Amino acid sequence: MKIKKIWFLAVLTVVAFQLLFLATRQEEEGWGRSWRNLGIPFYRGGAFLQRILREGVKIFTEKRALIEENHRLWEQLGALESENALLREEVEKLRGELGASKVEKEIGFEVIPAQVVGRDPYDWLGKAIIDKGFEHGVEKDLVVVTYQGMVGKVETVYSDYSVVRLLLSPAIAVGVLAQRTRDLGVVSGEGSGLCTMRYIYRTSAIKEGDVVVTSGLGSKTPRGIVIGRIITVEEEEGGLFKEAVIQPSCDFSLLEKVLVIKGGW
Repeated sequence: MKIKKIWFLAVLTVVAFQLLFLATRQEEEGWGRSWRNLGIPFYRGGAFLQRILREGVKIFTEKRALIEENHRLWEQLGALESENALLREEVEKLRGELGASKVEKEIGFEVIPAQVVGRDPYDWLGKAIIDKGFEHGVEKDLVVVTYQGMVGKVETVYSDYSVVRLLLSPAIAVGVLAQRTRDLGVVSGEGSGLCTMRYIYRTSAIKEGDVVVTSGLGSKTPRGIVIGRIITVEEEEGGLFKEAVIQPSCDFSLLEKVLVIKGGW
């Protein structure tokens, strides 16, 4: 409060001397000139103070305008980001539709495009939920794939969604064969991101790098869908069969768009 009073008195003093200077501006002799000379510093100080105030007001006004403009630009940026996100989703949708057409053309099967809409938090590597059900033609045990390879099989079907048992689950069993050697076997998941091919005859010549595909011997499972590649071959001494550990070709961490292969092929 005391500082404000001091500033107020200083401003009054400057203004008073400015008025005095102006009043004696025309005087050239006597006491008028003396008062004028005495008031010159105050007049100049007042002029300087006025310039400072004008610049301050100008800066404040420009800063306020910049803040408002910045706020408006941020709003526009947010709107553009939202629009961009919607456009990206449309692009992904078109890619899915084109991918479905491509798969149908390449493998010769009719497919149902679907979106993964959920994962089981208690069985993350074992189950996925898709947004298509029996209203869309989905049936139990139909094979689910991506362009990379097999994802799993439909386990439970509802009207507008279905539960898919993933290839990584120990609860799944898929008849397969090694492309190079034509050895048959059964693949199931290990629950850890890999799969195991069992019941391979001990005399088999399978090795690391061999591609494993579906054999077509299972119900509603077409032949030739890629499962993955063998990364290790294990054999127990004196055993009748070998086992092969398989790295699935499908990236389950990025599971989003899938295709359900219809039956009747």
